[in-house]
This record gives sequence, C-alpha cells and structure tokens, in this order.
Amino acid sequence: MPCFFQEDLSQNSFTLSSEESKHITKSMRLKEGTSIWITDGKGTLAKATVTNIFRELCTVEISERSFYEKSTIKQLHLAVAPTKNPDRMEWLVEKAVEIGVAQISFILCERSERKHVDLNRLHRIAVAALKQSNGTWLPELRTISFLQLINESSEILADKLIAYCEDQEESIEIAHFKYQQKDALFLIGPEGDFTPQEIHAAKIQGFQPVSLGEKTLRTETAALFVTCCFAAIPC
Repeated sequence: MPCFFQEDLSQNSFTLSSEESKHITKSMRLKEGTSIWITDGKGTLAKATVTNIFRELCTVEISERSFYEKSTIKQLHLAVAPTKNPDRMEWLVEKAVEIGVAQISFILCERSERKHVDLNRLHRIAVAALKQSNGTWLPELRTISFLQLINESSEILADKLIAYCEDQEESIEIAHFKYQQKDALFLIGPEGDFTPQEIHAAKIQGFQPVSLGEKTLRTETAALFVTCCFAAIPC
C-alpha cells in the first residue's frame, strides 16, 4: 500500500494536506475506499481508508495504529559537511532516510565550501523518502558548526567515530570496529577533509578514527557507506 505523511494522527478522521491530497488524486489516481498507510514521522504508522475525495482534498479514516518506540531502535547520528553541489546532499538525505538514520547534522568546517543549507527543501526530500520506505521516524535535520557539535558530543551516550583521509595508521577498519553503545555519532568531513586542528579536537572528545577502505570516497559516498555499515549491524 502507498504511504503518506500527516504530522498529527491523534484524530481517527481528518482531511489530508493539499499536497498529500494531490498526490492521491493527481499522481496516484486513487479512489474512495482505497487503503493506505500514513506516518507522522514520530513513531506512528497508521492504516487508513480514503473515505471522501472532494475538489482534490481527501478525507481518510484510520482503522489501526502501530507505534514504534524510538528507544528500542539503534540510532545513527550522521554529521556530514555539506558539499559544494547541493544536489549531492539531497541525494544523500533521500538515501540515508530510506535506509534509516536518526539525525543528520550538516557541520560547517574550516574547509567547507558551502556554508548555507536549504533545510526546508531537504525536509521535503526526507518526508518523501520516509513515505517511500514506510518509515516511522523522520530524522532531525540541522546545521551546526563543527566546534559546536564537538562540544555537545561530550553529553552524548554513543560510540563516536570520525573518518578522514590523512594519517590513517591509528584508524580502525570500519568493518572491525567493535560498537560499545546502541547508538553512534559519525563525522564525515568536507571535500578538502578535516583540518589537523579539527581532527585533534575530535580526538580529545573521544572520537575514534576509522578507515573506510583504501579508496578515496566523495563526501556523500562516504556518508552513505557509513549509514549502510551501521544499518547492517545486528540489533
């Protein structure tokens, strides 16, 4: 069944937003009586029926709900420097949300070539990916400076990892890393890599250097690779 998005699922009967209604009537051409899924991005997945279509607005009736506790799901916080080409970040958000990521922080580093991120557009892309994958938790998207993230990480109970290109002698292969916590925070740097000062600051806060292999990956490729590796860890 197709999946749609509604921020408030507290009512049993309601009218979907104009955007979601148009998706039903114009894109998918669904009819009254069709069963659909609806997620609120906050843990609830509901089964509903399209009860009325009037002037491109759709009313639905929920028949059952399922709630998925966030605390029982392993969570990846992906902290990645935004790329110069925004299309690459849009691609990353789409794929990472489909695979399952809890949070994406776009970190502004010394060598970052892009300082502005269109969070509203990325939010829409994340919602579409959540619907595509029948997901239940919409990840938080934000922009933050590298140093702010490093400082706040001291209060985070998670495995903390960082990947960079230079001087990988002390890095552990990601496939061999032994996770100690249920959650993880992973740093991926800009196209010019982290500066030595940034790497040092991360290590002071307990970030473990890891290697993603011998090949040099694009920022968005490295971030997606990390997401896939974490998703493959048994719960």
